Amino acid sequence: MTSKKALEILKGIMVDGKDIVSAGFLGNLTVEGEKVEVVLSIPEEKEDIALELQDKIRDALLSGGFKEVVIKTKVKQSLPPPKVQTKGPFKTIDLPNVKNIMAVASGKGGVGKSTFAVNLAYAFKRLGYKVGIFDSDIYGPSVSVMLNLKDERMRVDPEGRKFIPPEKYGVKVVSFGLLVDEYTPVLWRGAMFHKAYEELMSQTDWGELDFLVVDLPPGTGDAQMSLAQLFDVKGVLVVTTPQLVAIADVLRAIKGFEKLEVRVLGIIENMAYFVCPDTGKKYYIFGQGGGKKLSDLTGIPLLGSVPIDEYISSSGDNGIPVVEAFPDVPSSRAIMKIAESILKML
Repeated sequence: MTSKKALEILKGIMVDGKDIVSAGFLGNLTVEGEKVEVVLSIPEEKEDIALELQDKIRDALLSGGFKEVVIKTKVKQSLPPPKVQTKGPFKTIDLPNVKNIMAVASGKGGVGKSTFAVNLAYAFKRLGYKVGIFDSDIYGPSVSVMLNLKDERMRVDPEGRKFIPPEKYGVKVVSFGLLVDEYTPVLWRGAMFHKAYEELMSQTDWGELDFLVVDLPPGTGDAQMSLAQLFDVKGVLVVTTPQLVAIADVLRAIKGFEKLEVRVLGIIENMAYFVCPDTGKKYYIFGQGGGKKLSDLTGIPLLGSVPIDEYISSSGDNGIPVVEAFPDVPSSRAIMKIAESILKML
């Protein structure tokens, strides 16, 4: 028995015209052999139907072949939604020479978001566009490392008005990692970050760009709010891995961007599978189908699944994006397809 089987069964249980998964009543789902554990997340105003739902879920799962069903229920208190100022009192800064600002985000760290952001920028470049990348993670910048720019520093024009970004393989690169030494910690409060973010984005001489790819830090915090409040963002791509535990974090990130009124263009499933070079067989190391489940839950399209291969890590360690170094390997082909899908959407 699998979690996919359990999820399909649960989608047959309806509440107010929606299945309980789409309605957000499923808090968690765990399957071990023929045992399934379901955590229900019931809104306070629907608490009176909790017992009825438990009975329906138990009957459906037992009829579907599961031998043991454990159901836990959590009641969500109904609180007024927090007021989030988006543009509000903040001035929206125009970058007249940048046509499209495209952000790459994730709900949690360790999903390969920065690796994807860098390679997406170079995929656009390979398709003939003028591209820049901005690494906005002040506490753990990694783009400068992945492009072997650790010894580079941001320069200033002769008049002292504009930052001059270094260029690597035809893409302009700005990173907080170019402002401080590699092992120097940055201890800033939110207001300081907001000001630095504003100045670095708006006072950089980007030249003429078709795409500016912004690599956001994980979660929902200062960087996400500053980007939404200060600049006209064309859209954001959220990166996840296939396992169910990653989905909850990504859902929070998606909801955060909705409150900030930033369009989520699509979902990217990273580390989706490993292709054995000897046999060509796919191995789903981190589970299977998480990106599709997330797309079904949110209605946001799954733009593509990027496999794990030896080239993507080795090229990053050597400071060359995989789409530049090995354009014909599975990971490169997947990223190029995603870039082409984004162009069609825009």
